[in-house]
Amino acid sequence: MKGILARILYSLLLALSVVFFFQKGYLEKAELVFYDWRLSRFAEESSPVAPMVIVGATENFQMKTGQPLSRKSYDLLLSKLEKGNAGVIGFDIFFPHADDTDTANLISSIKRSEKVVLPVFSPVKLENRNGIFYPTSEIRSSSDQFNSAAASLGHINVFPDRDQVVRKIPAFIQHGKTKFPQISLEMARIYQGKENLIFRHPRLIRPPAGNIPVNLDGTIYIRMLSQNEIKKYFIPFEDVLVGKYPEKRFSNKVVIIGQTIVGAKNADLIPTALGTQFGVLVQASCLHNALTGGYIYRLDTFTVSLIMLLWAVVTGIMLFSPITSLNTFSLLASGGALAFVSTRVMERYGLFLDTVPFFVISISLYFSSVMYSLIMALKRVISKESALKVLGDVEREITNMLSPGEFSSGASGTVFSDFEGEALVKQTPEITLKTILASVGIQHGALVISSSPGKYQVIAEEGDTTSKPEVAESVREALKKKEPLILNRIRPSSGLSRYGIRNILFLPVISHPTLKVLGVFINKEYAPFSKNSYFSKDDLPVISSLALQSLIAIQNARLNITLKETQLESIFRLSVAIEYRDRETGMHIHRVSEYAGIIGENIGLRSNEIELIKSAMPLHDIGKIAIPDRVLLKPGKLTEEEREIVKKHPVLGASILEGSKSLVLKVSEIIALYHHEKYDGTGYPFGLKGNGIPLYGRIASIADIFDALSSKRIYKEAMSYQESKSLLIKESGTTFDPRLVQSFLKDEPRIKKVMETYREN
Repeated sequence: MKGILARILYSLLLALSVVFFFQKGYLEKAELVFYDWRLSRFAEESSPVAPMVIVGATENFQMKTGQPLSRKSYDLLLSKLEKGNAGVIGFDIFFPHADDTDTANLISSIKRSEKVVLPVFSPVKLENRNGIFYPTSEIRSSSDQFNSAAASLGHINVFPDRDQVVRKIPAFIQHGKTKFPQISLEMARIYQGKENLIFRHPRLIRPPAGNIPVNLDGTIYIRMLSQNEIKKYFIPFEDVLVGKYPEKRFSNKVVIIGQTIVGAKNADLIPTALGTQFGVLVQASCLHNALTGGYIYRLDTFTVSLIMLLWAVVTGIMLFSPITSLNTFSLLASGGALAFVSTRVMERYGLFLDTVPFFVISISLYFSSVMYSLIMALKRVISKESALKVLGDVEREITNMLSPGEFSSGASGTVFSDFEGEALVKQTPEITLKTILASVGIQHGALVISSSPGKYQVIAEEGDTTSKPEVAESVREALKKKEPLILNRIRPSSGLSRYGIRNILFLPVISHPTLKVLGVFINKEYAPFSKNSYFSKDDLPVISSLALQSLIAIQNARLNITLKETQLESIFRLSVAIEYRDRETGMHIHRVSEYAGIIGENIGLRSNEIELIKSAMPLHDIGKIAIPDRVLLKPGKLTEEEREIVKKHPVLGASILEGSKSLVLKVSEIIALYHHEKYDGTGYPFGLKGNGIPLYGRIASIADIFDALSSKRIYKEAMSYQESKSLLIKESGTTFDPRLVQSFLKDEPRIKKVMETYREN
C-alpha cells in the first residue's frame, strides 16, 4: 500500500512541474507540430457539404476572356451571380478608389444586390485584447462609396502562432467604436438570417449547435480544407464570365471571391498547417466551418491541467511495475491510444486536446521507473555472479555494434556545434569516464584504444598521468596481456611512484584480434560501491560493465557529431552552388552568416540559437534556383515583369524547404520567406510590418543587404564600410528594425574583421 501511495505522490509532483511548464507555454511549439500532424490525418477525408462556392481569378483569365481583370469584370461577375440567385457574396478583395465609370457601375451593382460583404483589414499586429475584441489603431478597407453600398463589412485578419503558421482567426477586431466580425462569420450570419452572432467559450463538452466556439484569447481555430475539398467548391472567375459552369451552381449559395494568382494584387499567400495557401482559400475554410458548424475548439488550460493530474495518477501506477518490458508496453500502448483518441476526437467532434503534456508525463514517469530499476539492478550487479552476466551481455552487444575502423574514426575528435547540447556532446567521453571513477572511488583514469602493436590513442582521460613515460610504457605492456593486471603495492623505487601512484589497474575492456580497448585506473579509494582502498577481483565486473556502457555512449556521441557535421556541410555546399549560379562566391555566404551571428549575439540570443541562425543563413536565397536564367543572369536592368518574377524567390525558397524535420531547415524556411520584408511594411512577399516580421527574417535582411552594399558585384563596385553604415542608419525604421541595426553597428571591429577575413579574391 505504501508503494502505491509513493508512486501516486511522485506522479502528482512530476505532473505539477509539467503543469507549470504547460501553463507558461513552454510546450506550445511541440503541441502545434502535433496539432498539424493530427489535422493532416483527416484533412483528405470527406467533410460535410457546405452551400458555398469559391470564385478565384487564375492565370488563364485574360486568355479565356480576352480582357484583363478589372472592376468591369467584377461588375459582370455580380450580374452573373444575381441571375444565378446567389445567397450571399463576399469579397477577399479591396477597392480603395472610386473614380471612373466602371467603378460607379460596380458600386451600383453592390448596392442593388443588398447581399455583398466587403473586407476590412488591420495592418497593425493584433496584440492587445478587450474581451474577445482586438483593438487596432489602423484599418484598411475599400473606399467609403464601396463600404456604404455593401450590406455589411467583415475583417480578413488571421492570427499566426509563434512559428508564424496560421491556425486560427480573431473573432472580432475593433477600430474606435466600430467592431468588425470575421468575414466568414458575418457571411454565414446573413445567409442563415440570424440577428446576432452567438459565441460561447468551449469547455469539456462541445458547444451547442449554432454557438461559435471562441477561445479565451478571442480566436477561433480553422479546420482547413484540403486541396481535394477546395476543388469541389472552386470555379475559375473566367469560367463564370464566359458562362462555363453548371446551371444553378450559385443558387442559394454563399460565394466568396478572391485572387489565386501568385504575385497578383490582392493575392496574399498565407502559411497554414496544410501548407502555404492563398488568402481567399483560407477564408473559404473559415466560411466552410461557419456554414457547417465544423469548428475546432480547444479546452482551456485549467481543464487540461486537471486532466493531466488524473492522467499522472493512472499512468504512474501503470508504469512503475517491477517488470521493465511491461512498463515499455504500457508506455507504447498509452501513447498510441492518446495519439489515436486525440486525432479521432478532433476529426469527429472538433476537440483540439493538448497531448504533448500527457506524453511528457508518461515518458518522464517511464524513465523514472527505468532509473529506479537501474539503481536496484546496480545493487545486484555488485555481486560477482550478476556482474559477470551483465559483462558478458554488454561485451557481446558492443562487439557486434563496433568495427575497428568505426571506433578509430569515432575517437578522432571531430568538432561540431550541436544546437541542443553542444557542450554535453563534446564532454561525453570525460563525463562517462568520471562516472566510472566516481562510482568505484578512483582518482585518475583513462580509456585507450589500440589497433596496432605498440601504438595506442587516448579516448578519454581524467588527469594527464598516461602522458608520463613510465605510465605510457606500462600501458604498452598491459596491451599485450589478455588478463587484467592489478598493482596494489607500488615500490618507492618504481618510476610510477614519482607521480603519486599508489595502486593501478590495467583492465582489458574489449579484446578483438584487430582492436583492443584498455582501461587504466589509478589510486583506488573508498567509495559507495567499493569499500576497499585497493583494487580487488571483485571490482573488475563492475568497472568492466561501466566501461563498456561508457564506450557505447562515447561512440553514439561521435556518430551524432559526424552526422550533424555532414548535414551542415551539405547545406553549405548547396548554398555555394546557388550563389555561383547568381554569379557570387561562397564568401558571400560566410559573411552574411557571420553578420547574422553578430546581431544575434548583441541582442542577447543564446549561443545555440546564434549558431542555428548562422547555419540557416546560407539558404536565404535558395528560391533563386527556380528563377529562370534569362531573368537571374540578365546583365542589364530588369523590366517590371522581371522584377516581379525575382520577387517570387522568397515564397519559392520557403516551398522548397517546407515540411522538413530538420531544425536548421525549419529556420532556413523562415529566413528564406521573410528576409525581403521591410520594417515599414513595404517589403515582399507579404508586406509585413514591424515586429510582425519574424525576428530571423529581420536579422537576415540586415546581414544580406549590408553585405550587398559593402561587397563588389559584377554589376557594381563595393561601398566603403562608412558608406554602407550610413545607408543602414538612413534606412533604420523604414527598411530595417532600428534596434537590430543599432545592435549590429555597435560591433564595428568584428564587422570589419569579417569583411577582411572573407574578402573576395
